[in-house]
Amino acid sequence: MFIYTLKFDRKKAIFIVIMAALILFGIIMLVTIDAPEKAETSNAKISTDEKGANYLASLGWKVELPALNKETVLIPKTFNDIFDKYNALQLSQGYDLKEYAGKEVNLYTYKVTNHNSNDTVYAQLYVYKNKVIGGDIHSSSLDGFMCGLKNANPG
Repeated sequence: MFIYTLKFDRKKAIFIVIMAALILFGIIMLVTIDAPEKAETSNAKISTDEKGANYLASLGWKVELPALNKETVLIPKTFNDIFDKYNALQLSQGYDLKEYAGKEVNLYTYKVTNHNSNDTVYAQLYVYKNKVIGGDIHSSSLDGFMCGLKNANPG
């Protein structure tokens, strides 16, 4: 039989604790490092017109730069029927504006250049703290269309 004894002193205990903390820190860093923006997530970081256009491009939409408009809008605290229907569109693509009820968000509006409609087509991105929280593609005519950013086919 082989027996090995290990003398466990204060230095070794501190070393083990420090190593465990470094390993834990490394794991946390790997999990939280911003990966390249992907269309299938709603975690895209949007802080400029160009980043919004890049996000839309990752979804297949081509837009003109600069954005036509960037404004601050208020998501209502209580939703009426129209906003409930709009949020249903958002839910279908993985967003939920009810999480942001009562908050001010940025709204970017772009002109879409690769849609086959005869109308002018716009893309809108709702952004809160540089995170895309919703959006749509819609035409300019009163009898036009509106669809989600993710679940529509460009051009």
